[in-house]
Amino acid sequence: MPIETIVPDATTTANPAWTGGLPHQQLDASDSNLLGCSTTGQSFIVSFGNLTSTIGSINSIVFGVQGLVETLRGVDAVCSFSILDSSDSTLYTAEQKTFNDTTIPTIQTGTTRTTSNGSAAWTESDVNGLRMKVKFDSITNAGGDLKLNFLKIDVDYNVPPTPTYDVTLNNITMNLGTTVISEG
Repeated sequence: MPIETIVPDATTTANPAWTGGLPHQQLDASDSNLLGCSTTGQSFIVSFGNLTSTIGSINSIVFGVQGLVETLRGVDAVCSFSILDSSDSTLYTAEQKTFNDTTIPTIQTGTTRTTSNGSAAWTESDVNGLRMKVKFDSITNAGGDLKLNFLKIDVDYNVPPTPTYDVTLNNITMNLGTTVISEG
């Protein structure tokens, strides 16, 4: 099953406590651009880009993030990630992830979600409207800063079935009807 990765494409709720630039611009690639915060309790919301693949059905989604604690070693910073719909209603409550390395971003993965609301399968429009609230929850030593580097959602999907035809019938069925070819 193929996987398409979608990344933040807009900041829908910014917060000046998060520094380094607009969150969606800092989190759209695994690179040297870092988004930082030194004050717990601060949050922002980003939206994600639309799927570009041809989707038959969606099996699941899972978010991934890279982050680190700047300045101090041996410090744990906790950040929560809530999956929201296009109107900022919570689909899945906050999942907390802990970051504690000062040199290399720690890669964290969320829970794999197979439904959009606990019972209904994901649809392409559900995924195309996804947003995420990111909140800096806590740090064991107030002297360190939480830095995030990359945020993504991996969408595991099935491609639509390839149309088939019966070669013994001397016709090909197409999306908009049937064309019969007889004699060349």
